[in-house]
Amino acid sequence: MRPKVLSYVAFLVFIITAQSLPSADAAAASELRQVYDVTGEKVLHNAPYYIGPVIWAKGGGIKLTDTKDKKKVCPFYVVQDPAEVNRGGHFNFLLNGKDNDEKYLLTSHTLSIDSGSPEGSCHKGGFWQIPDVEVKPPPHFVTTGGSFETAATCFQVMGYPKPTIPKVHSYMLQYCPTFCGAGPSGCFNVSLIIDKGVRYLGYSGTAPFEFVFQKAK
Repeated sequence: MRPKVLSYVAFLVFIITAQSLPSADAAAASELRQVYDVTGEKVLHNAPYYIGPVIWAKGGGIKLTDTKDKKKVCPFYVVQDPAEVNRGGHFNFLLNGKDNDEKYLLTSHTLSIDSGSPEGSCHKGGFWQIPDVEVKPPPHFVTTGGSFETAATCFQVMGYPKPTIPKVHSYMLQYCPTFCGAGPSGCFNVSLIIDKGVRYLGYSGTAPFEFVFQKAK
């Protein structure tokens, strides 16, 4: 009987060990959800990054502007710099909820995008937001003025479905208010909206803006 007991104990140890180790499928799934910058490094939570187009031929990186239709505005609008040589501003991508303790961004995370403290006389919050996605028809522009982890500031980074350059890690941004507690169900693709020659980020129902991450020093 003793060999059978030992065999049973060994079987239990194998089962417990196997259950405590991550499966190959889980590891592969996590790798697929990982977000990378243009150098192939993992994108960090709460660290400054420039974001811009895959091919810098029709404009530069994303930045803030305090002017719309030749008038000063507050909060600021999020736009693409017209000069392809400019990287724009840098932004911090902060993970929401319990994910806030994690080191790297995954495409399964919801996040808030922080512009820091905008310069000048505009003292509204620096988080990106789309506050009126149900109030009126598109377009709905991305502006600053939001607070951390609210429905109006709830975004997700997703892998771009058909990358322009397959070997480059490119992404799209979605606005997902219901994931942070309120708002319409589903997510809204963030696109480039051309208005009077200026390229704004926002929801318009058109193809999403494809971008890459570049670490800021």
